[in-house]
Formats: sequence, structure tokens, C-alpha cells
Amino acid sequence: MRTSRRPGILLAVLALAVLLLAPACARKRKEQQQALAPAQIYEMARHKMEKKHYYTARNLLQQILPRIPPEDRDLLPKVQLAIAESYYKNKGLLNYGEALNGYRNFLTYFPNHERADEAQFMVGMSQFKQVLAPDRDQALTLKAIDEFRKVESTYPDSPFVAKARRQIDACLDLLADHERQIGAFYQKRRAWQAAIDRYQTILDKYPRYRRTSQVLFDLGVCHLAIGNRLAAEAFFGQLWHDEPESSLSSKSKDLLSRVDRAQEKRQREQGSR
Repeated sequence: MRTSRRPGILLAVLALAVLLLAPACARKRKEQQQALAPAQIYEMARHKMEKKHYYTARNLLQQILPRIPPEDRDLLPKVQLAIAESYYKNKGLLNYGEALNGYRNFLTYFPNHERADEAQFMVGMSQFKQVLAPDRDQALTLKAIDEFRKVESTYPDSPFVAKARRQIDACLDLLADHERQIGAFYQKRRAWQAAIDRYQTILDKYPRYRRTSQVLFDLGVCHLAIGNRLAAEAFFGQLWHDEPESSLSSKSKDLLSRVDRAQEKRQREQGSR
């Protein structure tokens, strides 16, 4: 009996030793880190970021913040940007919110820094990552557009201007998607004029919308439903011009042909009475 209990006792002793040693090891690591210069710890944190260990990197960066003099215009902004970056790359709504705060704080304290244009762009990106799906409220999309526009207005010569413009296009597509989904809702319920108004808003406000062809097709369908063939043909004609070989162009031609055949049939029936 005594012999059979020894392995269990040994394992329990080892486990207890590990538990006792862990805090000591952690304290030793912390003391070693505190002995390093803030610049060295910053490089350690960047190395952790490269390995996608964002939480660990952020802890290192936050530990050295109080040790950096407020007048430091070299390391301090790097650390603040890196903390914001660690939140952004860690993903998730809460992290994007923290990243947004971090980049805004950076711009508050270092508005003329050489990386201020990048920080402004990342304010927009942090906002954009929190945007809801097209069927939900798009207030955050409008805020993201405002932040991206600040890149060009504040830093017109920045290489981030082109990136900001592309993101604005992505935001405008979301807004157009929102309008299109509302239009589709009305169309399914045969509220033709309400659907037409929504679709027309897309053509007027979002001329670069990636699904304009679908909007043109749906406008044609709605106008046919209320008996306005000329307007329907005008929208279908634009679709034929823009995408002559598309499936939507083919469907619109078939639809017009069926409408015309039905109209001719009605006229023949009326003439034979």
C-alpha cells in the first residue's frame, strides 16, 4: 500500500512546488524587464506584435508608459501608437473601440507628428470596423466617412489619402446597400412607388455603387408594374449599355418581350369583341 501511494504523493509535491515557484518566476521576469530601458522593452513588444501576441505586447507597452518622460517626442508617440495598434490587430468590437480611443489620444497630443496622417486614417478604420450590417442603422458608417475625409483635408499630400478614398467608397457602398434593402422590402410588398424612390436615391447619391446594375433592373421592374413602360425601357436601356452581356440584361429583355406580347394579346382580344 505504501509503495502504490508514492507516485501520487510525488505528483502532489511537484504540483505544489510549481504553484509556489510560479509567482516567484513572474516577479523575477518583471524585475528583469524593469531593469531594461524603455526603448529595449518597446523593441520586445514590437517583436511580440510580429508574432501576433498582442495582449502580451500591450502589457509590456503599458508598463513602460509611466517611465517615459512626457516631453519625450521620440519613444512616447511610438509607444502610444503601438498600444492602439495592438488593440486594432486584436480585433473584436471592444478592441476596435479601444483602438479608436488610442489613435484619437495620439492625435490630441501629437497632431503634428510625422505619423499623424496614419493615425487619422486608423481612426477611420477603427470606426469602420464597428459599422453594423447594411440592414441596421448606418450612423457609424457616416462617422467613418467623416474621419476618412479628414485625412485628405488635413494631410492632402499623405500617401494615406488614396487609401482613405477607397475606404470612403466602401462606406458609400454600405449606405447604398442599406437603401437597396429598404427598396427591396417595399418591392416585395408591391409598394412600387416607395421602392422606386429608394432605388432612385441610390442612382442620385451613389453613382459608383457596385450593384448599380441590379438597381437599374429593379427600377425597370417597378416601373413596368405601375404601367410606365417608357421609364422601364430607359432604365433597362442603361443596363444594356453598361453590361450588354450580363444575365440581368438578358432577363430585362425577356421581361419586356413578355410584357409586349401580353399587351398585343390584350389588344387582339379587345379588337375581336
